[in-house]
Amino acid sequence: MKKQLLSLAMLCAVAFASNAQTEKGNNLIGGSIWYSKDKRTPDNLTALNSLNSTNYGITPRFGHFVSKNLAIGLSVGFNRNKNLNESIFYTGNNTLITNSENKSNNFNVGPFVRYYINIIDKFKFFGQANALVAFGKSVSQDGGSLKVIPRSTKYKTTAYLAAVSPGFAFFPTRHWAFELSLPLLSYNKYKMKDDGNNINSQAYKNESFQFGFDSFNPSIGLNYHF
Repeated sequence: MKKQLLSLAMLCAVAFASNAQTEKGNNLIGGSIWYSKDKRTPDNLTALNSLNSTNYGITPRFGHFVSKNLAIGLSVGFNRNKNLNESIFYTGNNTLITNSENKSNNFNVGPFVRYYINIIDKFKFFGQANALVAFGKSVSQDGGSLKVIPRSTKYKTTAYLAAVSPGFAFFPTRHWAFELSLPLLSYNKYKMKDDGNNINSQAYKNESFQFGFDSFNPSIGLNYHF
């Protein structure tokens, strides 16, 4: 009888330890990082268009569990984007080249809501909804043999984002959790305003909507629960 009670107590302790990280009144602090790279090399020898794009970002966050498995919080972040484009055209004995480079830096801030569902010991599924507003600056430079005078244009950017991202959390210890999440649903509104110093520059707006898992754009995170 004593052995059975001891075993039951141990099971209860394990269950409590696995759930204690997401109990009401607890907190989490951590963040996520992401990185993507796109490189395109053409095979057409008469018109060569190459692309080299790099994107990366970091998003620290803090959350508070208002009830069991339900946390609300605030995230802040920074992301950087760099795109290099080059086009080569062959016309008779002449080679014409155009190239452009765009660099942008953005800071963002916004609230999030997250709910955890227990799967097995040390593993939890979660769904997160968040909204962000981002502000930044962008610089575009154009050149090449088709440009008599290379130009450089500065832009101010503003973006609004709402997204839903499910994921999995692994708790190797009571306080630490490793996470992997994938975007499922997102809406993005982007505005770019030029500096007005170049007659060829222009301001524009862009809206995008995405639905469906994107396995090529995962986010890896690490949280500390206390």
